[in-house]
Order: sequence, then C-alpha cells, then structure tokens
Amino acid sequence: MQTPVLQQVRSLEHDGGKMSSSAYDTASHTRVTDQRGKSLFPECVRWLLENQHPDGSWGSQILDYHDRVLSTLSAIMALNEIDRRQYEPYIQRGETYIWEHMKYLEVETCQFVGGEMLLPSLIQQAQSMGLDLPLHMKVYEKAHHAKLKKIEESMWYSPLTSLSFSLEFLGNNVDLACLPNILLSNGSVGNSPAATAFFLTHRKNAKALRYLKTVLQLTGDGSMMEAYPIDVFELGWIMYNLISAGLYLEWYAEICDLLLSCMGRLGVGMSSGFPVPDLDDTIMGCRALYEMHYPVDFSIIDAYDVGDYFATYPFEVGASVSTNIHVLDFVKNCSEFPNREEVIERLVRFIRREIHPGGYWTDKWHVSPYYTTGHAVLALCNVDLALVETAISWILESQNENGTWGEKGGTLEETALAVQALMYYHRHIERIDTEIVSNAISVLDYGGSTLASAKLPDMWICKVLYNPVRIVWSAITSARFMAKTRHL
Repeated sequence: MQTPVLQQVRSLEHDGGKMSSSAYDTASHTRVTDQRGKSLFPECVRWLLENQHPDGSWGSQILDYHDRVLSTLSAIMALNEIDRRQYEPYIQRGETYIWEHMKYLEVETCQFVGGEMLLPSLIQQAQSMGLDLPLHMKVYEKAHHAKLKKIEESMWYSPLTSLSFSLEFLGNNVDLACLPNILLSNGSVGNSPAATAFFLTHRKNAKALRYLKTVLQLTGDGSMMEAYPIDVFELGWIMYNLISAGLYLEWYAEICDLLLSCMGRLGVGMSSGFPVPDLDDTIMGCRALYEMHYPVDFSIIDAYDVGDYFATYPFEVGASVSTNIHVLDFVKNCSEFPNREEVIERLVRFIRREIHPGGYWTDKWHVSPYYTTGHAVLALCNVDLALVETAISWILESQNENGTWGEKGGTLEETALAVQALMYYHRHIERIDTEIVSNAISVLDYGGSTLASAKLPDMWICKVLYNPVRIVWSAITSARFMAKTRHL
C-alpha cells in the first residue's frame, strides 16, 4: 500500500520534520531587522500581508480565539515595528479584531502552550508601542505570576527547561547577559523559531540566523513553522499510527535505531539533540522500541509519576489526558512492566474521571475530541470495556450525514481518527456493521490520493494551532488500511 507518507518515510531522507505555517512565528521573524530597521526576512512580511483573514485576524483557518488573538497581536506588533505608516490598514483591522474578540479568552477553556506567559508579555509590549488595544483586560495575569513563582529565575534562561521554547515571554524584561547560555547546538532557542527570532532581536549570532534561514527554506513560501526540528515526535507518532493498523515494515528498524540513540535517562524530547525530554514523546518512543523488540528501560517513566496521573513536563499546568492514555496503551501491552496491574488501575481511574458527560475526552494537545477519544479506545480495549463502549457510542452518534466526522462537513484527520477507533474495536472486541464507514472510506481514499495538495486544518495545540503534516498523513494511511482489511 503505497501512500505519500510511506513513500516519504521509507526513503528516510529526513529533513527534520514538517509542520504547517504559523502566523505567530512568521510575525516574530519580521521583527529581526538590520541596522536600518529593515526586516531581514521581507518574504515573511509579504506572507503576513497575504494571509490576514477577512475579519482582520491572523492565525489558523479554524476559529480559536487563543490562536487568533495571539497570532494577531504578534502580527500587528511586527508590522507596527517595521513601518506603522505603510501598514496602517492591516494594523487597524488587527486592532479592531482584538477589541472585539479579546473578551472570549476569559470564557474559552482551552489554553495553549505558554499562553499564560506569552499573552501578558505581548500585551505589555503592545502597550509600550502605543497600539490601540483593550489593555485593561488582564487576561492570564494571575496565571502568569503563579507560573513564574514555580520556576526559579535562574532557570528562565536555561536550555534544559521547556520554558526556553517560549523565551519571548521575557519581552522588555530580558537580561541580555544571560542570553548566550540558552542557544542549542543547532542554533535555535528551544527548537522554536519564534524564541530564536526573539533572541536575534537582542543578540547578533550567525548560528541562530542560519537556523532561521534553514526553516524558511523548508517552507518555501515565506512562512515559518512553529517548531523545528521535530524528527523524534514525527517518527514516533507515525509508527504509532501504522503499528496500530497492524502495518509492520522493515524500515522501522532504522527509526528505532534513531529513537534508541536519543533515549536518555529521562527519555526523549521532540527531536534528536533536544535536551528537554517529555513523557508523551518518550512513551511513543518506548512503544515503538518495544514493538520491534528493542531494549526498553521501564523505569524511565518514574520521574513523571505525580501520584494520580503522569505529567508530560515538569512544572506542567494541568494534566494531559492523551499523555496518560498513551502511557496506558504502552503499559497494558508490556506483560513484564513492574507493578503493571496497579499502574493500569491508576491510569484507568484517572481517564474515567476525565471523561465528559457526553462520552468523549478532550485534551490540551489537540482541539478535536476525536484525537483523545480515538486514542482512548485503542488504549482501553481489553482493559475497561464499559469506557470503550461509551466512547464507541459517542463516535457513532456524532457521525455526519455524509459519513465523515468533525465539524463543518467533516475533516480528513477527524474522520481518520474515528475510523481507526471503530476498526480497532471491530477487530479486537466486537464486530460492527462496517457499512457505517463506507462513505468515510471513500472520503479517505480520495483525500489520501490528493494529500500533497490537500489543505489539512490545524488542530494540534502548541503556542498556536498547527498541523504536523506527516503525522496526519500516517493517521489517514492507518485508517485506510484498517478499513480495507475490515473483512479479514
């Protein structure tokens, strides 16, 4: 079964990973200027001007106010800094959008990575620029101070904490003497183009500038990705999707060799060479290694155990449901895992507590409930049948009339996630009427054959919304394969 994702990963001519364009990060790059105050990245300026939404905002095509407000703030600050007079119409429309929509941040429940650090800082910077914004709204101010109290000031500039990924939160309060310590060997700050751009607005550095130019060349259209490189994250999730479908391929060994070489005492992070491990990437790496009979140190997750659940990062605000689902999926398949039954019971108790009354789960890393719920079905099969059946019922009841899943007529990714869950249940628990997914299969087949040109919506959560393109391709590939073999 040859598909775009299999062809790309099979070659292993890997470029470090691929994400969709980020208006937030693109705007950050326009603020890197020469001695005359001209942007070193005029192609980023052009991209911003061409990608303002009709309502005056910037950000993902999916309407999420955190994403739109943060992206719009970043964009108008950048354009204001470069040439307020020239870009006045764009800036004014952005200001109007924020005035009209800032209030929705107080009622939206989904918070983004570093949002409590970034938004107050951007508002403070905007105020110093004289931008016309609702500065009286102190969104996240309490959370901002609470987060800072949890982390010693000496760690703010450390490349060994996840805070480095959002270094731009320092804004006008940056300590220039501490900045040189934070660069990684690849020239980035925390694998974040935006944080690296912030660094370059305060310090000249050829290595950091080369890193930004590398990312810009990868997109090829004047936009920037939100994180780079992401090879461990990308390859781990691709293997998760394909192995869940029963696809075992000989070239997994090359991926596992990479994962094993990156695995440290506390696991792995988003990429090889990235010094900040997290449990989600670690558990996906462990799962891939275990499936392919590579050695796995089960104690690697102990550092993330906080009692009732497992944390994704140190200093984390709010638990991730999907991370704990992925831990359960790994532990249940490891018969030799220490205290296996006790860990499973604890994880199921946490997952049961987090279910919504409607019978689905949501999470901090993805806006769609089909991501968390679909992965929950895979993890809970043969562990808690009652929870699985509740989730399957919700998936079936929420199907669109055209046979897809997701809002506004359905999306390829959400449809793939739903089909994965249904077909896994069909194969491992109880047969279902597979005609239910017949229309969805047609949609996935068509979408799968046109993925190179398909516009996949940004549904994954980081500082703003993004789409890890090849991971989504692998989910679609997985769902198509599971559906094609449903009669076996």
